[in-house]
Amino acid sequence: MTSKKSKQSILDIIKLIETDSTNKYAAGLIADNKVNSSTLIYTLHQNSGKGLGKNTWHSQADKNLLFSLVVFYEIKAEEHFKLNMIVSLAICEFLLLKGIEVKIKWPNDIYCQNRKIAGILIENNIYGNLIKSSVIGVGLNLNQTEFPQELENPISLKQIKDANYDIDEEVKLIAQILVDKIEQFKAKSFSTVIKYYSKKLYRFGLLSKFKDKDESFSGYIKDVNENGHLIICDQNSKIRSYNFKEVELLS
Repeated sequence: MTSKKSKQSILDIIKLIETDSTNKYAAGLIADNKVNSSTLIYTLHQNSGKGLGKNTWHSQADKNLLFSLVVFYEIKAEEHFKLNMIVSLAICEFLLLKGIEVKIKWPNDIYCQNRKIAGILIENNIYGNLIKSSVIGVGLNLNQTEFPQELENPISLKQIKDANYDIDEEVKLIAQILVDKIEQFKAKSFSTVIKYYSKKLYRFGLLSKFKDKDESFSGYIKDVNENGHLIICDQNSKIRSYNFKEVELLS
């Protein structure tokens, strides 16, 4: 593993040629007290990329944005989903700068043309009832055009715009947008952030098919509550609330 460290704007930047997981690398820096400000770690090749739960993130080497951002953003532990919403909105803003309108598929995927272009994994360090620091992991399909068949519906920026993108430039841009967005929303109430987030939700207000542990049903995504639970109004006007992995959006 090799690394290069430099500075740009308010970010410390660490570039890794290869690593198992940028989130894991970032967590090690925090554990060793080697970071005390917003730090960006990105890599050209990640061989054990992490997703939510037991999911993994596949990426060809030298093709995509694979990074983690360490932030010291103190919030109440029960408001952990606030940071997830802010990060999702920041990625939407980055892609809009590239001329792409996207939606957020609850809880942590970014969709374009009904296909997945980016995923988010946030790991928090909690002390008492406060989150003291967070590692924001992001994988974004940039220049990759061929994907394994087992991946359900990936898409990349290159496939959409028919252009090649510079990883070093784009990762610094998206990281700066993330830092700026966190600063912008720090003082805003949780309910205000939810309003921004809900408007960007994939399939929001559209009749959709879902599946939980008991049954398949149709309904409408109505909102997300302060615990990050997805609120669905089903075809019988019953309001349902789901935590992560408790419900699947089928179509």
